[in-house]
Amino acid sequence: MAPLRALSSVLLLLLVQHARTARASTLEDTCRLVGTGGAQDYDFCVKTLGADPASATADELGLAVIALRMARATAKATGDHIAQLQAAETSPRWRLGLDECAKDYAWTVSRLGRAAKDFATGGDEDRLTEVTALLEVRGTPVRCDKMFAFWAGESSPLTDADRELDGVIELAFNILWHAVNNGAK
Repeated sequence: MAPLRALSSVLLLLLVQHARTARASTLEDTCRLVGTGGAQDYDFCVKTLGADPASATADELGLAVIALRMARATAKATGDHIAQLQAAETSPRWRLGLDECAKDYAWTVSRLGRAAKDFATGGDEDRLTEVTALLEVRGTPVRCDKMFAFWAGESSPLTDADRELDGVIELAFNILWHAVNNGAK
């Protein structure tokens, strides 16, 4: 009985290891496919998506939804940062700039939330719509910087962390683009 128990334990261990390898390879394979310029893009993809525990079991479409949700969370965090700046700001010109940025980020958060929900439940037509949505929200940090410069006449107070949105949106876009063009179901 002991040899049978030992054999079943070994088989179970091998199955668990195989499942981990298969899951990791889906994430890694997707990151290799969507990388646009070498190791840094691949590393960013693996690090970003790997931060969500659900990425361990996600297929390509699941990774696209995770990337959309992460982009939304990033936009929300920046919107929250803008709200903190607004609460402390006394300059009318700075307030105008921050108000414009807050509107753009609020729209971006809403659009990304809808995109993640629609993509998770939709068909191919919805997926094309969500790729378009990412094109619409891409560049939100740059637009905010320009609006702030226009209204306040100075550089935006957003930090590099606030500008991470473009990287996450680009990642989501690349995964969605690949999924749509390769007929992922």
